[in-house]
Amino acid sequence: LDQFIRKYYINQAIRGSLYFVGLSLLLFLTMNLLENYFFFSKGIRKAMFFSFIGVSALSLIAWVLVPLMHYFHLGKLISHEQAARIIGDHFYNVKDKLLNILQLKQQAATEGANTDLILAGIDQKSRDIRPVPFKKAIDLSQNRKYLKYALPPLLLLLIILWSAPSVIKDSTNRIIKNNEEFEKPAPFHFVLDNEELSVVQYSSFPLTVEVEGEILPDQVFIEVDNYQYQLTKQDANTFTYQFNNVQKDIAFRLASGMVESESYTLEVLPKPNILGFEVELDYPAYLQRKDEILSSIGDLVVPVGTNIDWIFEADHTDDIQIQFSGETDAESAKRFSDILFSFKRRAMKNELYKLFVSNSFLPKADSVSYSINIIPDQYPSISAEKFQDSLNSKLIYFVGQASDDYGLRSLAFHYRLKKSEGAEGELNTVALQKPTSKEVQYSYTWDLEELELGPGDEVVYYFEVFDNDGVNGSKAARTNVMVYAMPTVQEYEAMAEENSEEIKDRLQKALDETQDVKKEMRELREKMLQEDEMNWQQKKELEKLMERQQQLQKEV
Repeated sequence: LDQFIRKYYINQAIRGSLYFVGLSLLLFLTMNLLENYFFFSKGIRKAMFFSFIGVSALSLIAWVLVPLMHYFHLGKLISHEQAARIIGDHFYNVKDKLLNILQLKQQAATEGANTDLILAGIDQKSRDIRPVPFKKAIDLSQNRKYLKYALPPLLLLLIILWSAPSVIKDSTNRIIKNNEEFEKPAPFHFVLDNEELSVVQYSSFPLTVEVEGEILPDQVFIEVDNYQYQLTKQDANTFTYQFNNVQKDIAFRLASGMVESESYTLEVLPKPNILGFEVELDYPAYLQRKDEILSSIGDLVVPVGTNIDWIFEADHTDDIQIQFSGETDAESAKRFSDILFSFKRRAMKNELYKLFVSNSFLPKADSVSYSINIIPDQYPSISAEKFQDSLNSKLIYFVGQASDDYGLRSLAFHYRLKKSEGAEGELNTVALQKPTSKEVQYSYTWDLEELELGPGDEVVYYFEVFDNDGVNGSKAARTNVMVYAMPTVQEYEAMAEENSEEIKDRLQKALDETQDVKKEMRELREKMLQEDEMNWQQKKELEKLMERQQQLQKEV
């Protein structure tokens, strides 16, 4: 009987499983088809979902789990008497015999007398029913007839999944996600071609929309801040719209007729931006020039050696980099607050530089180029002019001028003596007046007698000036190198001989001119004797002849 009871519950579990599958699939298909057709609200979908869960759970418990529990002898089972009646109903030759045996056993257990008689009756009835297989009272194959409850909804589900899977998938998804609102399927829907809905701040963003469906609209609108704007139609199913100068996130949706899309958001990527900057110019001290602060001036013209400090004020900026021409790597400015950055450099040459601004969204988002042009410290200039004394050829006078763009440091006269035998002396320096301005006029008197020059000696000399360049060091400028050379012994002798011949020629010429003057005076005297009085013209001629005669006498 115990084996019969176990098979009894197995049979119930199999039958219950078929009932459960059939009922669950029927409810599942019914809900999905209704949802697909009517597109219920959140409340109805929630009620359908929990109703399905409840009915399915109750049927599973009642038809499957409870029989399985009884199979494992859990819970209240049918009694042997009930099992005997079921067996008796199934086998005609058993009828009430099995039930009588159970009743006799119970009577023998409760009554002490006539036990032998009762046991004999039990033994007789047991021999009568022993050939009967009780387990065959339950035929598990009879459950095939209950497949009619499970197979039709299962086949219908498979057909729908094969022919129109979206009917089941979409409806099931909406029923499960019963807290969400879903757009009712329309004859068409919108698809954004843009991979990302993000744009750099202050830039434009082109939106491209594809329309997919059986029916294509002629117009599509975009709704922004409760205002609608028409998109530009490119072809039958493509529309475009341009967002200009986007400064903040924009929420929008697409619409055409009664069809609306979900809400989208165009995200703005904050653009790093330099709001302004100052340039502090620290000039070299020797220039004696007051430091300056320039506002938002990037192209600089500064003296060489100027220390430059840029102070940038930036918005949405994590890093500011500066790259100078001729350098492969950019340098980062030092950040000393949320919006302030600083960068320092000494201007030593002409160069271009470029500013890059970056943040976590946009590395090197923008750049701007400027230039630094230096004003070099020019070389000083100097000039000199000499004059020899008319009475003393070894006394020389100099006058000159020296100047520089920023200032002079020293002025000196240099000379070197070279003897006739070839020995060269040391360079001698005579410091002149210390310049106190950018331009100075100077003078110097040089007495060569102090050098005790001999025949054939030479003196090389020049003036030199230094500027006050405090960056690269003082620079010098010189006058042309000048030479004073004493005549050699041979040159002195040649000069003496040349002077002697010249004197002779001059005496002879003077004597000849004296004879001519005497002749003219004689002729004038004879002419005057022939006349009574001397006229004015004759007086003038006589005076000229007398002056000429006196001059010739001096030359002789």
